[in-house]
This record gives sequence, C-alpha cells and structure tokens, in this order.
Amino acid sequence: MEHKRRLKEEYGIEPWTFIQKLGDAVFIPAGCPHQVRNLKSCIKVALDFVSPENVQECVRLTEEFRILPRNHRAKEDKLEVKKIALHAIGQAVTDLEALSSSIISGVNGMPPS
Repeated sequence: MEHKRRLKEEYGIEPWTFIQKLGDAVFIPAGCPHQVRNLKSCIKVALDFVSPENVQECVRLTEEFRILPRNHRAKEDKLEVKKIALHAIGQAVTDLEALSSSIISGVNGMPPS
C-alpha cells in the first residue's frame, strides 16, 4: 500500500489492483508497465498481439530496450515487432499475388485457380 501511495503522490500514477479469477482474461495495452503477483500456483498463458495502430509504439519501445545495459532483464525484444511486421508484409504480398492471379485468370476467361 505504501508503494502505491508513493506512486500516486510523487508521480501521479494510480495503479490498478485486481484479482484475476479462473477463466478471466486480462488485456494490457502496449507500453503499459505491469507486474503480476501469483496468489496460488498457476500456469500462465500469454499471447502478445500487436495491432496495426500500435506498431509504431512497439517499435519505439524496442528502440528504448536496445539502449538498456547488456544484462538488463528487459533487454530482449519480447514482442519481436520487426519480425511480426516482416511476416505481415510477406503475407500481404502472397495475398495480393493470389488476388491478381485470380483477377487475371478471370479476365482471360479461365476459371480462377
């Protein structure tokens, strides 16, 4: 409680505290610092998702992580946002090629493949 009070008074940060129950999902926005305290033994299943609207923020955070000391825990790029972008671009190119091939086949009177 003391740490939460100091965060509010000294930095204007008001932390949220809640208990996650069985079956609850928690969404944590990009760039939102958080910590978890397990009250019981548990298994964590996490899915990192980067929406198109948040790619720029994730890239910015990745650049900040890069300047941390070599042995810092947050040094690694956990979201791998550049890899996500590369795969998304590759998939978009594949989809566009398939679409253009389908359109060209339709124009030439051939059934789409």
